[in-house]
Amino acid sequence: MRIWFIFSLLFSVLVAVFAVLNSNVVLIKLYWVDYQLSQSLVIILSAFLGALIATFLGIFGKIKSSLKLRELTLTVKSLEQKINELNKENTASKLNEANLRLIESETKNQETIS
Repeated sequence: MRIWFIFSLLFSVLVAVFAVLNSNVVLIKLYWVDYQLSQSLVIILSAFLGALIATFLGIFGKIKSSLKLRELTLTVKSLEQKINELNKENTASKLNEANLRLIESETKNQETIS
């Protein structure tokens, strides 16, 4: 994380130096309006808008990931509950089988004694 911060800081310094070195006035045409701005201002505004768009896309991706994580966590919890229920049923049926075998063995013992 720190490496990306340092990289973005160095990149922003590089963009700022590039903008200062290119400070001529340029004509900007936006559909029906013409502007005369400093080229350095255009460069800095473009870099700022690009960073802003990238930030919003990153936030959108994180929100989407957290929603998916929440959905998967709920799915895991429901599946764990089903596993626990099935284990309880399985344990109960094994106890019933063991009780039946015990009763059968006791009746066989009583028949052999009599």
